[in-house]
Amino acid sequence: MSLRRVPTVRLEVPDYDLGLRGKSARADKLGPGGRASMCMIVYGLSVADDVTDTPIANAANGYPDAFAVPDEDTRIRLSWHAATEAVIADMVHQDERPVLESPRTVLRSLVHGFSALGLEPVLGFEYEVYVSRAGDLDEGITPLGRTISAYSLLRLAEVDELAEEFMARMESIGIPVEAFHSELGPGFFEFALSPAPALESADRAARARQYFRELCAERGLRATFMAKLHMDQSGSGGHVHQSIVRDGTNVFSNGQGELSELGRQYVAGLVASMGDLTVLFNPLMNSFKRLDASFFVATRATWGYDNRNAACRTILNVPAAAARVEHRRPGADASPYLVAAGMLAGGLHGLRGELPLGPALLPDSDVATFGAGLPSTLEEAVDVFEASRLAHDLLGPEFVACFAATRRGEVAAFTRWWRGTVTDWELKRYVEHL
Repeated sequence: MSLRRVPTVRLEVPDYDLGLRGKSARADKLGPGGRASMCMIVYGLSVADDVTDTPIANAANGYPDAFAVPDEDTRIRLSWHAATEAVIADMVHQDERPVLESPRTVLRSLVHGFSALGLEPVLGFEYEVYVSRAGDLDEGITPLGRTISAYSLLRLAEVDELAEEFMARMESIGIPVEAFHSELGPGFFEFALSPAPALESADRAARARQYFRELCAERGLRATFMAKLHMDQSGSGGHVHQSIVRDGTNVFSNGQGELSELGRQYVAGLVASMGDLTVLFNPLMNSFKRLDASFFVATRATWGYDNRNAACRTILNVPAAAARVEHRRPGADASPYLVAAGMLAGGLHGLRGELPLGPALLPDSDVATFGAGLPSTLEEAVDVFEASRLAHDLLGPEFVACFAATRRGEVAAFTRWWRGTVTDWELKRYVEHL
């Protein structure tokens, strides 16, 4: 006998690592005007649910609750479920003050900063993802598909049902997927989302990542946005295409295939802030293994004209309405809200300061020496971030303190493992010789 489904609402709350966390509630409890309590420990949980005490939630204050308030603009019907809606929530305290540690709150405040200048940032996320057969990781990883070929029609045919279903589901909830193709790696694929205003774009990206993983799980597959799965293969990027709009018109270029003055200032801000904000783009220990110029991931703060060796690749050989810059530094493992916040903070820094744009990385430039160096470890990235006046001013001291604490927690978790584990490297290096 088939039981009647209870109408439910899936509450989705942006966090620092998973992208979205949440809970399911009866629809009559979480309709328009409703709210739900949520423990502020949500901003202290790692991907593996290690708990880091933060200023907002710790043993001393008892890990208090705040309220998740649905943003009705994000309420959707999940057509592939019998009776489920989903809605993204903003976090507020009991006195209605916004939770300043929330990544969505931080992003919203930066959007307001652009509005004060009469501008609107538009973002388009694209993600690289490895897909394999689900199973015990101790038994190895069996990739989806048999060959390693980028833009392969054969490989695309092997996953056409998965890709078509994903695109159909996203289309049904207003998240257009512009493209889906194979990338250079075993079971490696990429999908690109249509551009949208910054906050909406981050919402779309968070949902697309989450819903793709769920779709794969339904089919006995494992999708991972881990930044570096195979050391000898490409890592998973989470590139973001960006432009700035005034009164509905893209003002990133001058209409003649060149950056406008606003575009130059925006890109200058991205480059100037990249070191301070690296931890937002590369937030985990594994993130830094992806940073390798031989795999087209810049290790220095650079920009260039249609140059994939640069951290920021300007795309100007297109109609003015499509002019943009692609930020190639973020990994697919980073929260889209924090990636967007880092980029908008950099762009706003450039616009407010009317920063000059330095020389472009040219095809014959030495990528190992051109441009300012960037943090190469998570420890270094956290130190730079925590000391950054730019980060405190544009992201808020509350967020900086909370996020930095969780990154130090990530480093501490790895250190505990390292100190408590005799690795294969040590065994192979020392056992026969000492």
